[in-house]
Amino acid sequence: MRLDFIEVCGFRGFREKVRVTFGSGFTVITGRNGVGKSTLCDAVEFALTGSIDKYAVEKAAQESLDDYLWWRGEGSPSNHYVTASLKEDNGETFLITRTRKSGADKSPKEIEDALCHAVRPDDAIRQLCRTSIIRDEWIAALSLDLSETERFELVRSALGPVQGVDFGAKAKSVLKSIETAHDARQNTYTNARTQLTNALTQLSEAKEAIGRAGDVAAAMEVLVAATPNGPEDIAARLVAGRSTLAAGRTRLGGMGEAISQGHEVLALRRAFDAPEAAQKREAARARFDVANKSKAEADRIVTDMERALEVEQGANALAASLAAIIEHGEKLGLHDEHCPLCAASRTNEEFAAGLALARERMATLATGIAEARQQAADARESAKQAAAELDQAQAEWSGIETEQSRLAAREQAHVETFERHGLDLRFVQDPDGLEQQLTAERDRLINLERALHTLEASQSVSKISSLEDRIATFRKEADGAAAQVENSERALASAKAMERGVRSISGEIIDERLAQISPLLNELYQRLRPHHDWRSIEYSIRGDVRRFLSLKVGDGLNPQFVFSSGQRRAAGLAFLLSVHLARAWTPWHTLLLDDPIQHIDDFRALHLIEVLAALRLDGRQIVCAVEDPALADLLCRRLLSTSDALGRRYDIDIGLDGATTIVSDVEVPPMPVGVLRSRSGIQAV
Repeated sequence: MRLDFIEVCGFRGFREKVRVTFGSGFTVITGRNGVGKSTLCDAVEFALTGSIDKYAVEKAAQESLDDYLWWRGEGSPSNHYVTASLKEDNGETFLITRTRKSGADKSPKEIEDALCHAVRPDDAIRQLCRTSIIRDEWIAALSLDLSETERFELVRSALGPVQGVDFGAKAKSVLKSIETAHDARQNTYTNARTQLTNALTQLSEAKEAIGRAGDVAAAMEVLVAATPNGPEDIAARLVAGRSTLAAGRTRLGGMGEAISQGHEVLALRRAFDAPEAAQKREAARARFDVANKSKAEADRIVTDMERALEVEQGANALAASLAAIIEHGEKLGLHDEHCPLCAASRTNEEFAAGLALARERMATLATGIAEARQQAADARESAKQAAAELDQAQAEWSGIETEQSRLAAREQAHVETFERHGLDLRFVQDPDGLEQQLTAERDRLINLERALHTLEASQSVSKISSLEDRIATFRKEADGAAAQVENSERALASAKAMERGVRSISGEIIDERLAQISPLLNELYQRLRPHHDWRSIEYSIRGDVRRFLSLKVGDGLNPQFVFSSGQRRAAGLAFLLSVHLARAWTPWHTLLLDDPIQHIDDFRALHLIEVLAALRLDGRQIVCAVEDPALADLLCRRLLSTSDALGRRYDIDIGLDGATTIVSDVEVPPMPVGVLRSRSGIQAV
């Protein structure tokens, strides 16, 4: 099975629909950084798993990977989906489509059944992507930089499940069942011992109660007096007596609380009703009433003065008008012995006398307004002082009312305490009397408790025989449970030994299977030549419960700490390629490499190309994304396109709209027959 094509629309950097058809032999994708080469590998993984596993952080700054799966640039794509097509050797295709709205059109089981054989590892599709897609940033992280336990699990998962592992799971299941049964028997034994201990404690208490027994008749009288409406049965009356004792103790607590509150409230009331306090309140009330009346009188005077001012202002206006008339008349004078204002017949003397009278009237009207303004201002100032005195008196009286309200609230809370505990309200204002009642109630409860002890001791004689019978039964049950626990412990020890043996055998089987990749790892390592001196790499496995896979070069050195970054990546490529080739549980023969040449020198890059060419001739479909166009040309030449397994090359870039686009799609033609023949005269066929 090989990768047929991938079609994306609205996915990450691809806005509109783009289809990449893969060559059955190989496909080389080239383009500068950031144009979308890795997105094509992401699309394959997303179609198969529904996620992209290369991001170590799923959430950051209140955002998650899901927020960046689909197009986020300018414009809106026509759709949001990813479609991957895989083709089998017989020509049948398997399509998977995932959309933003409805998810995948194939279930995880359908995808696993199509891409995996019957025997497959756990989380098979994720393991398939991890071992089929080799990404630049994860080459070292998934090989040399893994912990030894994680490296072992990666290789074991790539190899697939083995029979020993199944036996190990069965052994664990048996051990868990036996442990569950052992825990149940242990609980049964613990419960039996608890019942036996409780019965022995009750027997000891019954015997001790007999020693404390006193006058039963007197105790019965006390109990009857404490429970006048109690049942006739002695056991039931004892229960009622215990309830009465508990209620009485609760009531004693309430009485103590009420006594404390009563003393506090009584002290507050006495202080409030003291003659000095009463005189202070009466004086404050009188000041408040006087200030209130003074304020009202001042407001009345202000009103009267303002009205008088309005009258004077009107008179002043009239005087001004009169002055204008007088001035006008003086300027005009008599006209044909007639007044120029009213046309009345006047002599000069009469006209002059009229003007003098008007001036006298005008002076009278104008003199009153200044005095009215001063009186109004004085009235307003007096009203302001009266308001300030009223505010002060009112604040003082409000404080007194607040104090009175607080005292009333404390007294009400005191009454509620009496009602809550059922106390006699006659003692609300008599805490000393309530304290005497508390003393009497305490003595009554003490007598009741003594009576209960006496009566319960008399009942203990009849209980002792029944308790001894129960103790014998509980001891027998505890002995039987102890025997069962002993048997289950032996079975548990046997199951643990069996599980250890199965685990040891399973480890040996896994070791044998892991030994199969050792020659492959060494061959790939030698071809890639990460180090000039250390030409081979070895692995070792240790541990029983937790398995560890170590890689060593030279004289037992750890390449993780002695190799440079480029050497670590070359060794990591050898490790990941060997893991990829060791898988036996999947028919998918596609290897995707996302820019594997980064940080690797040209010498080792050429060796990697030769290794990929060998894998290509072995029937693997190679999909490789690189940045360098010259390197892409070399890959197209060395991976050898044939008539039955063609190669393709894609150049991609960012278009004018900011989305990834395919610049060129070229089918790599097969090499002409005989092009590599020597010049020895052999004619090409």
